Amino acid sequence: MTRIAPLNGNATRPLSEHARERLRDISHKPVPSVELNPGVANRLLREALVETVELPSPFATHKGRLVSHLKITEAGQRVLSGA
Repeated sequence: MTRIAPLNGNATRPLSEHARERLRDISHKPVPSVELNPGVANRLLREALVETVELPSPFATHKGRLVSHLKITEAGQRVLSGA
């Protein structure tokens, strides 16, 4: 697995409320990665809270093509449940 570098600095802080909210959204259904702030997507991927999957595009301009979506992992589910 390729190690993903943080976008800004090297300090890792607790997940922001915004990042938790986006993780909750992803827990209901996979979300196109372009719909997330790049820093939030980077953080969720670095901590293996989500994984990238290729699914059909929900966008009219890309109808029928596969685009990257983020799908929650078991580690992400544990973070949301507080375990």
